[in-house]
Amino acid sequence: PFIKNKEFAGSGYYFYDLNAKMNYKFSDKDRLYLSGYFGRDVFSYSNNDINLQIPWGNATATLRWNHLFSNKLFMNSSAIYQDYKFQLSANQSLFQFTLFSGIRDFNVKVDFDYFPGIRHQVKFGVNYIYHIFQPSSISGKSGDVEFNPEGIQQLYAHEGAAYIQDQFDLTDKIQVSGGLRFSYFEQVGPYKKILYNSFTGLPEDIIVYSAGQHIKTYGGIEPRLLMRYA
Repeated sequence: PFIKNKEFAGSGYYFYDLNAKMNYKFSDKDRLYLSGYFGRDVFSYSNNDINLQIPWGNATATLRWNHLFSNKLFMNSSAIYQDYKFQLSANQSLFQFTLFSGIRDFNVKVDFDYFPGIRHQVKFGVNYIYHIFQPSSISGKSGDVEFNPEGIQQLYAHEGAAYIQDQFDLTDKIQVSGGLRFSYFEQVGPYKKILYNSFTGLPEDIIVYSAGQHIKTYGGIEPRLLMRYA
């Protein structure tokens, strides 16, 4: 629907979305789930001096397989795609500019739930995400002069994790859980790193990384401990 803003003459807002879900039972131990969503919101404003439009939205799809190994061990494995975009466009007489940013993820994860006893639950699994970041990129035009320094820049990264969590219900009121999670994040090429002069602050050199080349790694062990009284 289109909504006019009474407080700001010339402004408006509209949105649209589409979503779907389905599942299929292969056997008593296997189910397949498929879901998808697409949505866009757009805010616009215009008067005699300026025209402004801000669209943003997300598209995502998930394929999940649920498998029952026994009455004590379950598995959920998922493949997830997500694409978020944001844009701001404005023009005023002879001048116009566009700002764009977004992130696209390809995510795969496998999670297990194990129940050794009625008061004991163990969770463990692994996760991998391939990121494509598009940080704020600006382009503009004034008369016959165009300003587009880098176009739409893209940054690439791998992210991974493995975890285990052990949970006990000591009594009906007291629950204790502890776990470990290993996280990993690596930026990779293609990428151009500009080196600046420490005295003048001006660029003096550039390092070019090829596609898939290692740039920087972050990671570590994340312990956790929880005690709950209800």
